Amino acid sequence: MPAPSEPLHLLIDDAALPPGSAPASLPELPPLPQLQALLNRLGLQHTIEVDEDGPATPFELALACAHGLPGAPGRVPWAAFETATVGPPCAWFRPCHWQVGMDQVSLLEPGELALAEAESRALLAALQPLLQDDGIRLRYVGPDRWLAQGELLRGLSAASMARALQQPLTPAALTVASDAAQGARLRRLQSELQMLLYQQPVNDAREAARRYPVNAIWIEGAGALDAPVPLRPGVRTDTRLQTPPADTDDYRRAWQAIDQESIAPLLGAQRAGAPVRLTLCGARRALTLATVHGLMPKFMNKIRPLRLSHLRNQL
Repeated sequence: MPAPSEPLHLLIDDAALPPGSAPASLPELPPLPQLQALLNRLGLQHTIEVDEDGPATPFELALACAHGLPGAPGRVPWAAFETATVGPPCAWFRPCHWQVGMDQVSLLEPGELALAEAESRALLAALQPLLQDDGIRLRYVGPDRWLAQGELLRGLSAASMARALQQPLTPAALTVASDAAQGARLRRLQSELQMLLYQQPVNDAREAARRYPVNAIWIEGAGALDAPVPLRPGVRTDTRLQTPPADTDDYRRAWQAIDQESIAPLLGAQRAGAPVRLTLCGARRALTLATVHGLMPKFMNKIRPLRLSHLRNQL
């Protein structure tokens, strides 16, 4: 459990419908007694707003802020933070599939790629010699992500895969280098990686089995940490709405589960006197609510309590 002085902070991603959904299409939610009781005790603390074509989602920026991570959008050193790496520049290299259409290129959902560990390790081994020529070392972390380290990664601005999945791929959505020479090296490297992936037996086998091949590497979470940034144990996330439920009934049940499993402990802590924060994230904004202090804010909360329906329309 977090220290008593550390606020409990719950972040809920995709608390509104995905981008492109009209506010009128927001499904009506069932009663959420835990959430409404908590909202009655909270006030708006701050708002994070992002550009539609920005490199990070509101959830990612709010989570970085909650953990005290440095960096502007696209420059948060997620790879270094998540692997506790101090010193060298790091980034996540993520095997992926680019879908090339007549008019646009889009990124396939990672879950649809369903890369197995043996496939991922074989691809890493095949690409490692090429990357070493540019001073980049790879370490396997999971089937869908490899930790990359090297000076070529310093100063990059990298769009997250979550943001790229929300829109067609454009040059602005890709990794942006800090200078022209670095940019030229990265473009050459990406091109050579794609050519090498095309030749891999792993991809031949996947295509023969009518599965998507890995035809590109997505770079995200680039940056360096000069000192350790400890994980804040009071920060919790609920991401069950990231995968849109199949129908309205599933959507309502997902919110009921969030109310009972994630909100109830937060409300209990707040009632026991602990400071708490709740961040609701959508496609455009992240709204952070915190325990109100003082007689006037508490009085205003009683006569004009926050409502989830109003908050969702702002996301």
